[in-house]
Amino acid sequence: MAEEKYILMVMDMQNDFCSENGVFARNGFDPGPIGPIIPRIGNLMNFCRERRIPIVASQLTILTDLDGGAMGLGHLRDLRPFLVEEGFRAGTWGQETIDDLPQPDYKVRKWGYSAMHQTELEKVLRSLGGTTLVFTGIATNGVVEGTARDAVAREFDVITLSDCVMGYNMALHEASLKNLGNVGKLMTSEEVMKRIG
Repeated sequence: MAEEKYILMVMDMQNDFCSENGVFARNGFDPGPIGPIIPRIGNLMNFCRERRIPIVASQLTILTDLDGGAMGLGHLRDLRPFLVEEGFRAGTWGQETIDDLPQPDYKVRKWGYSAMHQTELEKVLRSLGGTTLVFTGIATNGVVEGTARDAVAREFDVITLSDCVMGYNMALHEASLKNLGNVGKLMTSEEVMKRIG
């Protein structure tokens, strides 16, 4: 049996999602429930860094045309129409990983619910020799579940940390946790740290 090679996945922990000054908060989304998972993710990132386990962060990014208008929004145009005007632009404060977390080793821009779709993520993961992806971040029912499903389809093993993921809608968050427990393993951060050793 091949040796397990872990990669820590930090999904969309960006200012525009997580901060009270971010574009989501300014458009009626309460970032409050995200707060408790931040120190747990930070602790896990430090744990992984000490053990030379790669940390890969996804970053929702809104592409802009030559006039500065949003392009390529796809389903987000109807789902989050405010993104047409603002948020997640490359190089802005809103697109960056929150300051409360250590810097990841790798950042991968993504465009929608899956960080695998039309991105370099699979290339990064394969190049690192990863076999087991450990998921943290937001939103459970968005990029976490979307990317985890795409990862399983590409024959990665998936662990989702129930105490390190969150969503804006608790019913959808809980439903996705059930789905993720069926797609892969559902563990806590303490359990995964004991497993890694």
